[in-house]
Amino acid sequence: MPYYLLTVESSHRTGFGLQVKPTVRIKELASRVKDLDIPMPGDKLLLLFPGEGTWQAPLAGFGIEAWSRDGVYYSHSSPTDPEFTLTIGGNREPAALPVGTEIWLDDTAPTGGRHTKGWRQIIEDITSAPWWQADPDTIDPPVPDR
Repeated sequence: MPYYLLTVESSHRTGFGLQVKPTVRIKELASRVKDLDIPMPGDKLLLLFPGEGTWQAPLAGFGIEAWSRDGVYYSHSSPTDPEFTLTIGGNREPAALPVGTEIWLDDTAPTGGRHTKGWRQIIEDITSAPWWQADPDTIDPPVPDR
């Protein structure tokens, strides 16, 4: 049975597909799905358009947006409550993904989480990593206290 990931607020085209907002709070998602139901590139997404039917698309990416500057890792999301950004594969433009579209992961997807050690391990790895929350446009982001 598919499970809910998010409802589209906006999207923009990247080299990998349509990057969708909002992000998904990983602890919240992990609290309501099986530990190994981790979306992997190539998994099937079900997109439920508001009043228009459905579309299936491949998952291009689902992970934390992070960058490194001077050997320090930064992300938009909080190290204590990480958020993942979803990217839908294919050549569609943002206009083809209306606001209000629900995105669901088909939990019978072929990868089925086999390439991971589960949500608990991912959350532990992220929350224990040495990285900081910051704005990527900040030239010299401060290193905040955790």
